Amino acid sequence: RITREEFAALQASGGLPFGQVPSLEVDGEILAQSSSILRYVGTVGGLHPAGDLLACARIDSLVCAEEDMFCGVSVSRYGPRFGFDMTDAFRENVRRSLNDEVLPRHLLFLEKKLGASDTGWLAGTEQPSIADFVFVPRLQWLVSGANDGIDVHLLDGYPKVTAMMAKLMALPEVVAYYQKHPPAAA
Repeated sequence: RITREEFAALQASGGLPFGQVPSLEVDGEILAQSSSILRYVGTVGGLHPAGDLLACARIDSLVCAEEDMFCGVSVSRYGPRFGFDMTDAFRENVRRSLNDEVLPRHLLFLEKKLGASDTGWLAGTEQPSIADFVFVPRLQWLVSGANDGIDVHLLDGYPKVTAMMAKLMALPEVVAYYQKHPPAAA
């Protein structure tokens, strides 16, 4: 993590290609945008199969689905960044629509994808892909209580989604990571 002061200095120096984080420096080149970094790191780590373009496209479509699913949540949290004046009443209406209509529609899609998967992973890959790694923490955060108006039990009606989340969180590498880097208290 960087401090606000470090962030401001990076912005002022032009060190952030789009003036925002995340960014990743690789061999002197700055990569920007979450999905780009995710695909790069996933390919290096074997979670995005560079040699199988069709498998990459299937995985990428799921990463794009995550972006679609969380777009409304992001706008409701950071309205001015997107050009919206988010009054409390407007945010409440948006969150109600997200909770009651938009998010369940996306969760049903994920439930169906997992129902068609022989492996329990979203893209049907033998091992988890970047799609699984992007969805799990976002879904955990979604129902963490950090988003007023989003039911903390929203995922309860999607057993395949919650099973995939538990499966990913039980991977020895994930367990070891969180033992070494416990999540910050809310």
